[in-house]
This record gives sequence, C-alpha cells and structure tokens, in this order.
Amino acid sequence: MAIVTTIGGTTTNSYITVAEYEAFWTERNVTIGGSTSSKESELVKSADYINRAYDFIGEQQYRYQTMAWPRLTGIMLVKDWPIDPDTVPQDIKDAQAELAYLINQGATPFATVEGGAKVREKNKAGPVETDVEYTNFRETPRFVAIEGLVSPYTVYGGAQIKVIRG
Repeated sequence: MAIVTTIGGTTTNSYITVAEYEAFWTERNVTIGGSTSSKESELVKSADYINRAYDFIGEQQYRYQTMAWPRLTGIMLVKDWPIDPDTVPQDIKDAQAELAYLINQGATPFATVEGGAKVREKNKAGPVETDVEYTNFRETPRFVAIEGLVSPYTVYGGAQIKVIRG
C-alpha cells in the first residue's frame, strides 16, 4: 500500500509519511518495530480513526477531500491563532503518530464492543453457582494522549463551544 499525504487530495490516506512517523519516535528514543508495510497500515488505521472519531471545527477545505483536514475555520482561533486552511496542524500529525504507535503495540481502536463492563463476578464451588454483574454502559477504548492533542481542534474541545443560531 502506498501512503498518500497530499493535503486535500482525493486519494490521501495519511497525514504523515512513514519517515515522519519514524522521526517522531526517534526524537523520543523509541524504535518502532515492523516492516514498512506494517507501518503504512498503522498510519492508515490511525488516520481513519482520527477522521471518524472526532468532530473537528470548521468545514472541509475541499469538496472531495478524503481526510478531515484541511479545514476552513473562518474566524475561529485555536490556541489564540487562526488555522491556515491549506495545512494540517502539527498536533493532528502528532496524534496520528501517537495512535499509529499504539496500534503497533497492540491497541485496536476499531474493536467491537459487546455488552457492559464486568463489575463483579462471584463463583461458588458446590452446588455450582456463578453470578456476574455488568454495568449498563459499554466500554470503548480511550486514547487520552490523542484526545489531548486533538481537543483544541474539535467542536467541543479546548475553549470551543458549539453555537447554533436560533
């Protein structure tokens, strides 16, 4: 698979290249295992997750772009600065590198979630008895490092609030 990082492209599948991914972690003295093709797969999966999981501010810059970024944000500021409409913020690129590494280490951001979390389990030896209690909500994977990087750019993150004209 080829990594395509063209900003606003119709075939773009990643915000960063394999070289950028490796450089990000080299700066942190971390070696990423796996082949180039496995790293490409990790980058595509992490970009897919970021594009699907977050409701970013503004509108897509180009009608047929395949990625969530770049965005038109108008007068919205992130960290007190406007976002250039023809760029992908470094925080979004860093979030992709972070998530790709988590995927490399076994994280499954698209895991199927079934039922609630197990709260209590009781077993009894004779006569056999098992009692399991679940919560009424489902646990979905949370990636706190990713959330911290993308939150200033999301509709409800950072100091942003959604305003609807009445």
